[in-house]
Amino acid sequence: MKSAVPWGTWGKRLLVIPPIVLAIVAYAWLVKHSPPLTEQPEDEVSRMLETMIVQRMDVRPKVSGYGTAQYARSWRAVTQVEGRIKKIHPDLRPGSMIQEGEVLLEIDDSDYRSQVEQLEATIDQQNAEIEQLEQSIENEQKSLALETEVLAVLQREFDREETLLTRQAGSSASLDSKRRELLAQQKAVQDLKNSIALIGPQIKALQAARRQSEVQKTQALRDIGRTKITAPFPMRVGEVQLEVGQYVNVSENLFEGYNIADVEVEAQLALDDIHRLLVAESAGKEIDEQFTQEAFRQAFAFDAVVNVPGSEETSSYHGNFLRVREIVDHQTKMVGFVVGVQNLPPSQQEQPQPPLLEGAFCDVDVFGNTLADQIVIPRRAVRNGSVYLVDDESRLGMQKVELMFTQDDYAIVGSGLAGGERLVIANPSPAIIGMLVDPIDAVEETQKLITSVAADAPELPSGPSSSQTQRVP
Repeated sequence: MKSAVPWGTWGKRLLVIPPIVLAIVAYAWLVKHSPPLTEQPEDEVSRMLETMIVQRMDVRPKVSGYGTAQYARSWRAVTQVEGRIKKIHPDLRPGSMIQEGEVLLEIDDSDYRSQVEQLEATIDQQNAEIEQLEQSIENEQKSLALETEVLAVLQREFDREETLLTRQAGSSASLDSKRRELLAQQKAVQDLKNSIALIGPQIKALQAARRQSEVQKTQALRDIGRTKITAPFPMRVGEVQLEVGQYVNVSENLFEGYNIADVEVEAQLALDDIHRLLVAESAGKEIDEQFTQEAFRQAFAFDAVVNVPGSEETSSYHGNFLRVREIVDHQTKMVGFVVGVQNLPPSQQEQPQPPLLEGAFCDVDVFGNTLADQIVIPRRAVRNGSVYLVDDESRLGMQKVELMFTQDDYAIVGSGLAGGERLVIANPSPAIIGMLVDPIDAVEETQKLITSVAADAPELPSGPSSSQTQRVP
């Protein structure tokens, strides 16, 4: 009875073995006779990206800045003589236009005319004295000729008396008498020579005094001319406060005049912007070591448009590059780019408009030479010196590019693209090189790029001084 218990326990345990063996056999049979596994290819998902075809266009470099208009040529009326104002031009008022050569102001010249008359009388007196001395010389020379003949006669008489005394035919008293006469005559001749010699310096002194009087007369006549102040060029009068009868001193500032035909605007531009113009202009040009201002102006003949905004209209004036200022502003790090504008008379304007006046705040656009057939892409398509492209298999790629310069919202590519590539515009984040792309033509972006490039190359007025008016949208 005791041995039956273990066997019953072990019997129950062994009953588990047949099902396990049966399961193993069944699994082996299933593995051996199951159909082979087949791979099911997974469909690749493409990303939709905005793209455009890389364009080649003519580009004109442009930089913009702001500045204040100033007259290129001004003139300050300063008195060179003193006196009371006798006459004033009726239009000598602030803002009036006065033509070249018109008399603006007359100062009383009666004192200077009296001085001229006095000097003329002094010169006449000096001329008379010189003439008198010259006549005295002539008279003295005639007297000297006569006295010289008398001296010769006395000399011969003295010689005869001396000969007679030697032969003991004459007396010593007679010889002494002749000697006294001879010496007296010699003294008379010498006095005449001395008198003639002294007259010469007197004439020279009078001639010097006459020249001095003539210089003073010339100065007085010049002062008479200086009593009239005339306009040196057609000008607009500045601030002036003068009245007839007012006394003015020498070197007194009276008023200022401005030549409104030439106006200068010093636009403040960044160095990078100017570099953009210079790179475009200097391409293929040899720069001389002796680079003068005139040579610089000829080499970089920039065109410019000066815009003066108004409440309803913007007046535009054609300008030309003149010069670059000598220093960079230490605060703004900008450099002054001076543009010249010529104000045309109304008869030569296409549309009548007011002239550009000093103090007007101007928006200046400076244009370089047009660069033909350049590769132009949107500026935002460049990321860390590279662009994303879509190849012929519609897969994403990356291409390094070197930019010539950027302008507004577009960039000009110097190398890395040839044109015609499909460019990705938006940032494909995350960007996986080689991923499948579903390109979408960004027609509006392409048109926007073309419009932006065309807006930077407007048709400027043909003449160097033409002007036009644009209505503010």
